[in-house]
Amino acid sequence: MNILFDLFFTFAYLDLISIGGAMAMIPEMERQVVIVHGWMSHQAFVHAIALGLFVPGPNMLHVFHIGNQVAGLPGALAAGLGMFGPTSFVLATVAWLAGGPRPPAWIERFHAACSPITLGLMAAAAWNLGQNMTGDIFSLGVCVLAALLTARRLLNPALVVLLAATLGAIQAFFSA
Repeated sequence: MNILFDLFFTFAYLDLISIGGAMAMIPEMERQVVIVHGWMSHQAFVHAIALGLFVPGPNMLHVFHIGNQVAGLPGALAAGLGMFGPTSFVLATVAWLAGGPRPPAWIERFHAACSPITLGLMAAAAWNLGQNMTGDIFSLGVCVLAALLTARRLLNPALVVLLAATLGAIQAFFSA
């Protein structure tokens, strides 16, 4: 039962400090899951993130996967409630207090001020997830190509994922 509380409060903490969305909190999530609690290895964490991004749906599905790996279905529920419960409550309260569909001006200013923080946090997430690729020039090239295709909006992100997977499969076939 203690592990369920640990999962809930760890992900509630991550939920409340997340600025910029799911990917921006990946470095702190990895620190909590891998280093602080030791629930999984770095490689298993990277695989959880990749799996969560690959399957259809919200880009936070990896939270449920991590909770499931740690404590089964109750762990997945505890992690999910921790990740989505606190901010849902805060946002519902702010919407109720604001009394209308348009947020108050201070919320819009706060949101605009968070943009540079978001960019920095996302760069940190990319760095953390890509640390093991530094010696693999092929993977680094595929990563840069995917980033360029996505940033320039030349291909749908789903097609970029399929292209990267195809290139990885081809490379694995020829290196075996």
